[in-house]
Amino acid sequence: MKILTIVASTGLALIGTLGVAQAQTSGTPGSPFPHAAPHEIQTINGVPCRTVLDRANNQRIPVQCATSAGMVGMDPTTTGSILVGPASGAPTAGAAVSGTPNSAFPTAAPHEIRVINGVPCRTVLVPGTEQRVPVECAR
Repeated sequence: MKILTIVASTGLALIGTLGVAQAQTSGTPGSPFPHAAPHEIQTINGVPCRTVLDRANNQRIPVQCATSAGMVGMDPTTTGSILVGPASGAPTAGAAVSGTPNSAFPTAAPHEIRVINGVPCRTVLVPGTEQRVPVECAR
């Protein structure tokens, strides 16, 4: 009977610890994402990431990840500081998004560009995952 009590207590403690760990990834002042709702957080290959809904394909896309090297991606609440406008003199309709001097991202490779909710964004690879997160978006 003692062994059953110890095993049951250990199991409940483990479940409680997992619940606390999940709760700390969002919505608390000390968490990596203090302003994120719980449904916005996804763990990708062990890396907690904040996501946004891409309305075009109804999927959640990571925009910021908490890696061991620090935060990667853009904070969706501070978009004013990371958005870039089209280059001066660049045509807006049908223009190249990357790789040309007049494009929105002249130094970006084509595989770095993702369109999120109709907006082209330059992305970087999150270390330890196969996910790309945006670091700047064109208006």
